[in-house]
Amino acid sequence: MWKEQTIALGDERSLHVRQAGDGPGLVLIHGALTTGHDWETTAVAAMARDYRVTIVDRPGHGRSRRPRLEGTPRDQARQILDGLKALGVERPLIVAHSYGGLVALAMAEAAPAGLEGLVLAAPICFPEPRPMEHLLLAPRSLPVVGPLLSQLGEVTRFDRAMLEMVQRAMFAPDPVPAAWKASFPWGEVLDPQALVFEGEDAASVLPLSAAASIDLSRISLPVAVLTGTADRVVEHERQGKALARLLPQARLVEIEGAGHMLHHTHPAALRDAIRDLTAAPAAA
Repeated sequence: MWKEQTIALGDERSLHVRQAGDGPGLVLIHGALTTGHDWETTAVAAMARDYRVTIVDRPGHGRSRRPRLEGTPRDQARQILDGLKALGVERPLIVAHSYGGLVALAMAEAAPAGLEGLVLAAPICFPEPRPMEHLLLAPRSLPVVGPLLSQLGEVTRFDRAMLEMVQRAMFAPDPVPAAWKASFPWGEVLDPQALVFEGEDAASVLPLSAAASIDLSRISLPVAVLTGTADRVVEHERQGKALARLLPQARLVEIEGAGHMLHHTHPAALRDAIRDLTAAPAAA
């Protein structure tokens, strides 16, 4: 049974979480254009049989609040760390997908002694040109104009069509699972304010962005990096594979023919990586 709660952190900040299970801590962090919902039905979340699993809504997404223009990966990392501390989650293993991987790296940069390690699935790790995000989302981070663009996108239904297109690319070469799509929190993700925060996230990975340039020399934790060779959203050669070469305790798991949504399409690979980095017993 999942328990939901929102931790108030002051100054317009909060962290909404879903928790279940007992044992070593697992914290699951979602990527862009979704919420903690993305993890709920995965076999990784089902590891609450052996772990204390905490699914977070990243700050500014779902039911987690953050102030405007204060949502860099480091800002989000600090807010999540503060929320986990308030919850009594100690030395968790962070399991993160896509943009959540960048936030996880910022968490490891800020508090390396406070984490067990990282499992990064199809992670964004470095700033780079990202045409879709930078053309369609980043302008929404602008003062005054940005919120107006998000409201216009809702009125014209452009944002719904854009999101459905993005979801097809996310799951490719597999189809979008019908059950996942049916339960998707469309209202939360397409809320104009949420899309302003998506714009801020997208702007944070513009080329040469200091906000997305993590000091990897501070990360000595064990890290598992999982990539798919058919990923259409994050180019695995210059992101996940490059990261694995740069971190001293990183292990790369390259999945041939897999796309971006590895936690849905290849959950066994994530479960194996999690068990490799923790002392929890494998499920029978």
